[in-house]
This record gives sequence, structure tokens and C-alpha cells, in this order.
Amino acid sequence: MKELEELQKEAVKLQHHGRLREAISKYKQMLEIDPGLIEVRLSLAELYYVLGDIKDSIYHYEYVVEKEPEYSFALYKLGISYYRATRFGESIKVLKRVIEVEPDLFMAYYWIGLAYYHTGNLNRSIKAYKMLQENAPNSTLGYYQMALTYETLGEFDKSIEILEKIAEEDDKLVSVQYHLGLAYLGLNNIEKAIMFFNRVIELDPEHKSAKKKIAELIHDQDMLYTFGIEAQSCDQQGDIDLIVSNYHISKAYKGFAEIDEAFKYFRKIIMNLPKKDE
Repeated sequence: MKELEELQKEAVKLQHHGRLREAISKYKQMLEIDPGLIEVRLSLAELYYVLGDIKDSIYHYEYVVEKEPEYSFALYKLGISYYRATRFGESIKVLKRVIEVEPDLFMAYYWIGLAYYHTGNLNRSIKAYKMLQENAPNSTLGYYQMALTYETLGEFDKSIEILEKIAEEDDKLVSVQYHLGLAYLGLNNIEKAIMFFNRVIELDPEHKSAKKKIAELIHDQDMLYTFGIEAQSCDQQGDIDLIVSNYHISKAYKGFAEIDEAFKYFRKIIMNLPKKDE
């Protein structure tokens, strides 16, 4: 039909020039002529998805899937749209259907993992990422999300192992460096945590979260130094020098080694100081 062909050309042209709302208007005119045009429905669903109009996107994907239940691409995009709408249960159900219809559409496992993560089912989330790894070993995104899930579970060693492998391939990924810092912090390895947070700031000087973490750790360490200096119980120059000397020795901890060891060190200094009346 000539009218449909002309509208299709106009819609594609508008879409190509980024005039998405106008393109939508043309596609809608096509549906007024023939409501059953599956490819037009898909185009509308995609445009609404790009614009963030997820409710409208879902409406058109659902139409396509209802008419063609085995249409794997439409199922996949519907599952992602449900995820974006925080309808996680529906997202998981549809994405599992994708795997049944199109086993090679491995990225469905990625979105299943995310959906399970947001429902709080972290073990199933991990299982989905493992399935993605088995089928697509080079999926960095899947490895990354698995690492974050292990971090949430408190399994910091596993998280670090994965993140460090990713960093070996690309050491300029800010989010990877940041989560390495968080994982090492979870293990109370302050020195390494600070090292990675500093790396984040080298890559992104405006990274607020990394700056905040470093500030908090510096504050904790400065409290230790202050404890050692202010707790002196005499005013003899030799004893003051001892405190100051040991303060500078404690700068070995400036690399932010174990905080408990720093406390132990300062307490030992104070306990060995002579009293004023001695």
C-alpha cells in the first residue's frame, strides 16, 4: 500500500535524524491503517524504550509477543523492559522463556542475574551469571556483576579475584578500581583499599565516593595519631621526643596498614612512659 510505504519512509528518515517523537507519530498513523503491523509495533516499542517511556514500550512488546510467542528478540526486549519498570518477577519469567526459545541469546542470563539481585535472591543471581560465563566466557559485564554480587554477599575474596582479572585486561575501568577498594576495605586491608581509591581519583578526579572513602580512612588514622600524641603523661623533653619519634615511626601506617596494630603500637608507647612524679 503506497500510503504505508510513504509513512514508513518518513518515519525512518525522522528516526535517522533523531526526531523520535515525530517518527512515533508517523508509525502511529501506520497503525491506524493496519493495527496488526508487527514490525511497526517493534519500531514503536524500541523508540519508546530509547525515550524512557517504558510503559508504552512494554505495551507494544506485549502485543508482538501475544501475536508471535516465539519471537525471541521481542521476548528479550520485553524482559529488559519489565526489568527497567522494576517488574522483576515478570522480567525473570520472560527472560527464562527467551533461553527456551533462543538458547544462543546468552545475555538473557545477565538480565536474569540483575533481576534476581534486585529481588534479594543473590544465590540465584550468581547462578545466572555463572550460566552466562559458561556460554559467553568473554562477557566482562557478566563477570563484573558477579563480582558485585559476591561483594554484597560479603564474599570479598571471590569479588577481588574476579575484579582483578578484569583489571588485568583494562586497568582504567573506574568502577572496577572502586569496587576493588570496597572489597579490600571489607577485608580490612586498609592499605590496598586506599591504593585503589587513589587509583579511582587518578582516573576520575571528581569521583565523590572515592574521595569520601579516603577522607573517612584518613580521619580514622589521624585519630590514632592524635591518641598517641595527646595521651602523653609527662612534660620531659626526652619523653616528648619519644612520643614524636614514635609518631613518625607510625607513618609506616600512613600506607594505611592494620588499624588495630596502630592502636596496639600507640598503647605500648603510652604504657612505657614514666609518670610525672618519677
